Parts: sequence; structure tokens; C-alpha cells
Amino acid sequence: MVVKALGAHYFEDDGFPMNICRIEKRANISHKFDLTEVEHFHDFHELVFIVKGKGIQVIEQNEYLVSAGDVFALQGNQRHFFKDASGIEIVNVMFDPQSEKKLISSFIQKLEGYNALFILESNYRAQYHFKNKLHLNRSELAKLEFILNSMIQEQENKLEGYHCLLQNKFEELIILLSRHYSMLESTEAKSLVRIGKVIDYLENNFVEKIYLDEISEMTFMSSRNFQRIFKKAVGLTLFQYINHIRLQNARKLLRKTETPISEVAIESGFTDSNYFTKCFKKEFNCTPINFRMRNKSSLKSSSA
Repeated sequence: MVVKALGAHYFEDDGFPMNICRIEKRANISHKFDLTEVEHFHDFHELVFIVKGKGIQVIEQNEYLVSAGDVFALQGNQRHFFKDASGIEIVNVMFDPQSEKKLISSFIQKLEGYNALFILESNYRAQYHFKNKLHLNRSELAKLEFILNSMIQEQENKLEGYHCLLQNKFEELIILLSRHYSMLESTEAKSLVRIGKVIDYLENNFVEKIYLDEISEMTFMSSRNFQRIFKKAVGLTLFQYINHIRLQNARKLLRKTETPISEVAIESGFTDSNYFTKCFKKEFNCTPINFRMRNKSSLKSSSA
């Protein structure tokens, strides 16, 4: 039986969307709602650090031999568990990237290795049995373990301003891990880093006219090879992904502004409002006008 782990069980009632847990079965170190050896998935994300020993981690039914220094970034919907955790020590950093409390700044999300490690690799791993993983050497692990231990101490002591310190230390972890990932030598990891650059570019330039040849040149790949790797990493073709970004922006404008539909289309990168409406309806199963009306009525009822 697969169990769904809920952030409400791990995060504090004050709304801070992060929890750091150490697990070492031999020393009887665990925590409430510990699902380490139970197949489960989350409604939050998780960083898994193997700090001591060896074991077998199962992710989406694929087995990975893990040892001290291995790091995994797991998205919420990925099923995973440890086949046998008796010989390892783990530190889990659980966090909710969708929370209103933004834990990761937009600047950090632009780092070369960020998209590759935290977004693309997990999808690639689940669909194509990707065996690559981020592995830290002893000195690198020691530096990160020092940060993790200080985070655990802050979380336990709960002194004034500890949330701010936890967030700062968490961002330091993200920066260091992104740097390490961007320096991996494997062909797959390098490809994901390049695709990550493209995603960052698209998210900041989706209103512009985008050409396949120019995008593939950014990655130093042929157009054909780029399209193949992009589809494997993201799950969508380049132009499907561009449309997805544009439609997400349009939905935000429709929800938060009174901008006319034709202008929403232009501000989201669509030059043809009829084509925009067709794409919007296909993505969200309603027209832009109906979406705006539905959103207005729900806001009125909630404020009544």
C-alpha cells in the first residue's frame, strides 16, 4: 500500500513550510510520521542526504545503491522508500515550494544547476530510469552536513528569528547543490543543465518570438538532438512548453487584472486572440471569458 505523506503532519502550525529530520535506525533516531521504509509520496518536496553508511533507495520502482555523499531531490508525486535503512543515516529536508512563504529567491532559481537538479532530473529519472545522481566527496559532504546540523539545532531551539536563519541556510544548501550539479561530468547531467538554461530563458522571454534554431544554439546541440532531450527532460515539446508558460501567464492576468482578453493574449505572447482562446480552452477546459467570470464569482462568494 502506498501512503501519501501530508505536509500538515511535518510543518509547524505557524505556516513555515520546512522541516528537517535526521533518521538513523541503529541509534533509534527517527521522528513522528516516519515513512522511511514505507512506500510513499508527498504533497511537498524533499531533499534526501545520505550522510553515513550504505543502503538501497527505491524511486518509482527503480533501485539505487546509495552511500554517504549521495543527494536526491524528490518532487512530491514521486513514489519512494528505502528498502533497508538499518545501515544508513539520512537527513531529510522537507519543504513546500508552492507555499506563500517563498523559500527560494528568483535569483537562486536562475543558477545553472537549479532547474536541472530540482525540476528536470526527477522527471527524467521517473520516465527513463535515469541512474545519475549527485554525489558529494567527503569534504563537500562535511560542509553541507555542518549546515544541516545547524538547521536541526535552530529548529529544535526555536530562538527568536530562527525561521529567517533556517531560510538563509536552506538557500545556502540550494546554491551549493546547484553548483555541484552544474559541474557533473556525465553527459546526461550536462544536458539537463543546458536544458535548465533554456527553461530559465523561456520563462523570462515567453512574450518574444522564439525560434528553435536559436534556442538549440544556446545548448550547443543540433536542433534534432535538442528537441529529443528537451522532450525527455520536460515531458513536452519546446513549443508545447512555451504555450504552457504563456497560458499560465494569461491565467494569472485574467485572475488579477481587468485587462481586455485581446491584450491578455498579446501580453502572454500570442499574436492571434482566436488562437489564444483555442489554446486556453484546450488547456483549462473553458474560454478566457468564462474563466474570468468564474473567478470573479468565486471571489465574491468568498468575501460575502
